[in-house]
Amino acid sequence: MPLQDLILKILGTTLVAALVGRFLKEARLLEPLRQSLSARSALAEKLLSCSHCLSFWISLGCGLALFGGNVLELFAIVLLGWRGSYYLNRFIDRAGPRRPAGERRCHVCGKPYEKKRFLERQGLFFCSHACWFNHLKHTLREKPTLFNAAGEFIRQEVYPMSYKEVIPAEAQQLLQSGEGYTYVDVRSIPEYENGHPAGAVNIPFLHRQASGMAPNPDFLKVVESCFARGARLLLGCQSGARSARAAEALIAAGFTQVANVRGGFGGVRDQLGRVVEKGWFELGLPVEYGSAEGKGYSSLAAEK
Repeated sequence: MPLQDLILKILGTTLVAALVGRFLKEARLLEPLRQSLSARSALAEKLLSCSHCLSFWISLGCGLALFGGNVLELFAIVLLGWRGSYYLNRFIDRAGPRRPAGERRCHVCGKPYEKKRFLERQGLFFCSHACWFNHLKHTLREKPTLFNAAGEFIRQEVYPMSYKEVIPAEAQQLLQSGEGYTYVDVRSIPEYENGHPAGAVNIPFLHRQASGMAPNPDFLKVVESCFARGARLLLGCQSGARSARAAEALIAAGFTQVANVRGGFGGVRDQLGRVVEKGWFELGLPVEYGSAEGKGYSSLAAEK
């Protein structure tokens, strides 16, 4: 009966790893732990966010619980239970509701579905292995960690010239050039509503609170939901310091057309208060007040 016992243990591990892992993922029960780990270790955060990794840890736990002293038996339970859970979850995904063939497209390039040529992976369709690998490359790319546990900005490892710097007058010329530039005001909501460059959208890099400035954990998510990675973005704040950090974060996340507005809205001053670089307001460039529909942070954040 030893072989039958081993098969039963493998099947039990497969069911537990697939169903428990699926439940934890969909119920987001590990989200608080994942977020706390993300500030300390990107690898630890990934081990909890990847469903395949989660199934491995559950399989390992089942194998240790069923361990009877035979190392080869433990290895078989963990390995086969882990792989079995992968195929079981794939079967469950395929057995679920499916879109009509006419609505299916390549998840990467949007090419219309062709039954004989398309690949189906993780419930998504791809017209070629190149698109599938391109999807994996971007899916597995680590999100940059912007702030540490103390709320301090972590400098991003980007090349110094990855983003360019422009002064407010140059930024206004780019906005009027018809080349599709957007001014993103990264100041807090009250600062934005008290006056901002005409047509600017507001996505705060830091929120103003009673105790001071606090990180905006959704900054990248909101920017990614509103703009493509090739969008031409002009980032501005009060003087250019916050927007420089925001530019680093976007470049590290894969954005390619980012410029920092040096001098921002209020200008740059030295320690004696003398003007070093005039800001948007001092130059008399067009200014708006309040928060227009589709421009303010509350409406933009609702799209993420």
